[in-house]
Amino acid sequence: MRVRLRASVAFLLVLLTGCAGTAGTADGPSGTKTGAVPTATRVCDLLDPDEVRSIYAGMRISLTDYAGPVGDPSFDSCQITIDHGTTTSSLIPFQLQVSIDPVTPADHQELLDRYVAEGLGASTPVPGLGEAAHFVGAGSLQVYADGKVLRVQGGGDDNAIRLAELVLPRLAELAPAPEVGTVPACDAVTAQAEALLGAPAEERRDRQTVDELRCEWSAGRDVVSATVRGYGDEVGRMWAAERPGAETLHIGGLHDNGVYLPVGGVYYWMGDQQVGIYVRHRPHDTEDDRDLLVGLADAFAPTLLEIAPRVAPPAAGH
Repeated sequence: MRVRLRASVAFLLVLLTGCAGTAGTADGPSGTKTGAVPTATRVCDLLDPDEVRSIYAGMRISLTDYAGPVGDPSFDSCQITIDHGTTTSSLIPFQLQVSIDPVTPADHQELLDRYVAEGLGASTPVPGLGEAAHFVGAGSLQVYADGKVLRVQGGGDDNAIRLAELVLPRLAELAPAPEVGTVPACDAVTAQAEALLGAPAEERRDRQTVDELRCEWSAGRDVVSATVRGYGDEVGRMWAAERPGAETLHIGGLHDNGVYLPVGGVYYWMGDQQVGIYVRHRPHDTEDDRDLLVGLADAFAPTLLEIAPRVAPPAAGH
């Protein structure tokens, strides 16, 4: 399922706003397709905010398009934020993810086996959803249907099932994602990423949407990835700073704007727009890899403010 590294490939993936195809015979958000041309270009397009509100009993619903996670397979995602209109109920976003690579039944089972092997939780079957559905740990639902994997990660188990029931009939409405390749902003720091890998990248997967840019380099078991958002992530900043062994960093010439995590990650923020990035490496050896990981973050820093205008939340109505 992985896309092999292609020499001299450097193109910017088309932003997904305003790219809906010509409608065929569609029944609208609550209906299913009957041989129609796909009309949804983002995972968020598969959701009706009023229907989401009815499931989660929220006052306001925010749907945000994300390019990822990249991996094997890669996904496009819609982050759902429920505002209950109270000061005591915190806003905890969760994601609806749809795979963009073909997934076989064996691939789906391999994903489930991997979750269990990594200690994320037991795989518990959920009858009546798609061709196969399982909870893997608390609040993480994975459904296999029509060669795609649908995930709901968070928001409560019962709610996840109801959301999946809404979205599964609409998967045919989702147009194929733009081809996964490489993005110039990611290519610009490939040398630093490969220094961290200790070898030339064997595989590359970059994704860009209106909200997010994700880059990935891998060689063998080693993976380096970077996520760039055109706005600050205060929750991520606080979370990172409070992790065991967290170390404050000065990235890109700014003071105390970054945090290194010994598990293999660097969070940092740049400029008035508070552009946020998370660079990670796995598997990670603190003694051998820390300086290289921080060096990659430093190398990416000068491009962040240039990238930011192309990585921003969609305009109202999208």
